[in-house]
Amino acid sequence: MANYRFDHLIIGNSTAAIGAIEAIRSRDLASSIGIVAAETEHAYSRPLITYYMCGKVAEDNVFYRPADFYKEANVKCMLGVKAESVSTQDQTVSLSTGEMIGYDKLLLAAGGAPIAPPIPGIERPGVFFMNTLEDARRAKGWLSHMKRAVVVGAGLTGLKTAEALVEMGQEVMVVELADRVLATTLDRVASKIVRRVFIDHGVDVITEAQVLSFNGYEESNDLWTVTISTGESIACDTAFVTIGIRPRTELVRDTPIKTAIGILVDRHMRTNVENVYAAGDIAEAYDPLIGGTRLVPILPNAYIGGRVAGLNMSGVNAEYNLGMSVNSVNFFGLPVMSAGFAAQEEGDDFRVLTRLDGSNYRKIVIRDGKLVGFILTGNINGAGLMTGIMRAGIEVTGLEERLLNGNIGLIDLPRDVVRERIHGTGRNWI
Repeated sequence: MANYRFDHLIIGNSTAAIGAIEAIRSRDLASSIGIVAAETEHAYSRPLITYYMCGKVAEDNVFYRPADFYKEANVKCMLGVKAESVSTQDQTVSLSTGEMIGYDKLLLAAGGAPIAPPIPGIERPGVFFMNTLEDARRAKGWLSHMKRAVVVGAGLTGLKTAEALVEMGQEVMVVELADRVLATTLDRVASKIVRRVFIDHGVDVITEAQVLSFNGYEESNDLWTVTISTGESIACDTAFVTIGIRPRTELVRDTPIKTAIGILVDRHMRTNVENVYAAGDIAEAYDPLIGGTRLVPILPNAYIGGRVAGLNMSGVNAEYNLGMSVNSVNFFGLPVMSAGFAAQEEGDDFRVLTRLDGSNYRKIVIRDGKLVGFILTGNINGAGLMTGIMRAGIEVTGLEERLLNGNIGLIDLPRDVVRERIHGTGRNWI
């Protein structure tokens, strides 16, 4: 029997949870809402933790809602408490405290856990992940008396970690298994531009190499070297493992809730089990470009997915249709943005147009006369409008040159399209 019961129970305490709470309270001030989260922190922005680590952002500014947010929203918080299992039959969740909580509607928003490969020595002090604020706190303290760091993985998190380490005065090496940095986000041209920026700032970048072990003296737990598959042994005193995250689907392992890589949801963020929803990095949600579901673990999509879930949980028929992949980041002053089928090459019904001028690179990918992907480095003019054009599925035949030059504007689009398809697209979830 449950110790107590909520109208709406949310597992997780990040962006998707905030979106859901704000959506529910916009429609319903009386229902009971509970949150269970393994982290002890108030809701914070994960992309800011590398900036906190290097001192660019104060810890107070990492939190993106006021300290009294939950109190004002009349939400009961159980932070620092892990949800152990879900019973969809009894509509209960078992907690690490031994308690059992009942729910009428459940939102699974527990996010993802860092991938920890079975590398010897990965448990050594001095080897860190970069997934939580506590990770950044521990690393910040450790780095205050260290000077050489290795970053394993050259994805967005790995490169932002490397940038932060440079800002802290560290000697930095990045080791990446793929043949280029940001291999899943950028094409070869853009990847080369980004790699050059890091090299110019003193970062050694080794690609097509795998870390085999983290090494140190047996009588101490300190980290001394990292051995990689090229045969090299890299001297270091700190390492960061940033090779990706995996959705925390173990929570529903023994339930009828369907999963693939993440928890499968429809366009209302509902799972296949009645009264159970999922959003954020744990969920495989709708992507309009592929017309199906996939993982898109980025912050804006997590908030929107949580909001859509919250609206549906409170009885509003809301639909999620903004789930395409969009990444916007800045490395050492170089803005980089990619969206949709960004790394797509010419062929298979895709038309690819590019323009390169130094570190300014623009690439557009067109299929059936519609913009379905782009990459921008340096000159990112028109990026917001290009994203809107993609989401709205607008015909861009005849606009290719303007897209490549970065001088596309609303004036170039039909007025009815601007009014109904750009300003209105996707807004039925509000």
